[in-house]
Amino acid sequence: MLVDRIILKLNKKFSNSITPWATSNCNDLVQLADKNLDIISIDSLLIFNQNQILSQDVSDLRAQFDKLQKPILHIDINGTLAVGISNLELWIERNKCRSILILGADDLVNNINLERFLNSIN
Repeated sequence: MLVDRIILKLNKKFSNSITPWATSNCNDLVQLADKNLDIISIDSLLIFNQNQILSQDVSDLRAQFDKLQKPILHIDINGTLAVGISNLELWIERNKCRSILILGADDLVNNINLERFLNSIN
């Protein structure tokens, strides 16, 4: 899943847990505080969730991306692994995603399916 840039939120449990994976899957890893997120310069939004549950801050950012008509993908890590990976690869290719903001709830770090999913992405 090599992309040009992956953006993660600074000092978030979820971001910290996927930093090693993100580093190996992009040319440039950027970690930003909420106040420094420049949505205009970010191509797309990737949201990891479990059972389709989104926190309010993730829902708010999703609404902002939607308003700007930027590509958004939800990955339910409790869903079918092969389908999730296939959807992600097709989404990146079809939308020509180069700069992706990746979000997820902090409680996802306790779900073993997150690591399984990340380790399955090429």
